Amino acid sequence: MKEGKRDSNIELLRIVLILMVISLHYLNGADWAGGALGHVVNGSVNYYLSHFLESAFIMAVNVFVLITGYFSCNKNSIKVAKVTKLYGLLVLYGIIFSSIMLYITKPSINFEVIKFVATTIFYRWFIVIYCVLYILIPFLNKFIHAITQKQLFTLLCINAVLFYVVNTFSPWTTLKDNGYGIVNFVNLYFVGSYLRLYCPNPLSPKKSLLIYAGCIILTTIFSIFSHSRAWSYVSIFNLISAIAIFEFFRACNIKYNSVINYLASYTFAVYIIHGCGPIPPTLYRRLFHSDWYWNSPYMLANFVITVLGIYCICVCVEFIRRCIFNKIRDRIIEKIPYQISCN
Repeated sequence: MKEGKRDSNIELLRIVLILMVISLHYLNGADWAGGALGHVVNGSVNYYLSHFLESAFIMAVNVFVLITGYFSCNKNSIKVAKVTKLYGLLVLYGIIFSSIMLYITKPSINFEVIKFVATTIFYRWFIVIYCVLYILIPFLNKFIHAITQKQLFTLLCINAVLFYVVNTFSPWTTLKDNGYGIVNFVNLYFVGSYLRLYCPNPLSPKKSLLIYAGCIILTTIFSIFSHSRAWSYVSIFNLISAIAIFEFFRACNIKYNSVINYLASYTFAVYIIHGCGPIPPTLYRRLFHSDWYWNSPYMLANFVITVLGIYCICVCVEFIRRCIFNKIRDRIIEKIPYQISCN
């Protein structure tokens, strides 16, 4: 790898992960998303296909956090400008898409409309929790480097039992947020850090894929009986499959590739754009007509076309935004001198 350049194997993983996230939203049964899991006929081929795909991709969010722990565990400080950039991107797209929606629909202004617009502009759960995690990085790293490898491994084992095994199999729960909160993110950050600090040699690709495949099969079977437990971010199968797919890409010998790395730089923007306010139903149902294929023999074809199509559209939108706003943004945000340090 060239000095100062990101590993293209992990950057390729970022691209794969955002495609998985777009896929998860295609499968999501809610009205705002693709809707497949909420409308496929119980017991049909598409029913089992949807369960399999959801089970294969559900670990994508957890892997993003693992990557952060892996690459950030040796940082003594973080730049406030980076958090500001990320959250500012969320706000900018929220303002743009909310304005377009209000101009087209011209709704009566009431509490629900105001709430929808405010949520579109200021809140995406992953971005918010990720920013919180990023701010905590110097303090988490101080703790990680203050304890021994054995102590950190013991902590990871305790966390795995208390927060993942218990929440997968026990009738009681130790987390009420299904892994959408900071506790899961911190645990995953510790796992990524441990891999970087104490596991220089990744698992072989064959072993990683076997573990990943095993988790998919178990999660798929489990999901038939309990959706919420099987597809929770604190499912033990989710945790293991996240580590397995990360190890697979860590073991891949991919030389520096400028195209892969450039596309990977669009990852957070694609996440924000495709899930922003009025955009998901517009893309999934009006543009690619996912609702036409819930119980069609061509659902898989529509699934692939939709996921790739949405990814390409979002990359194009972000490319245009960068051409227009990046110079202005850099002049303002890059001059923020503040850093958060734990020295």
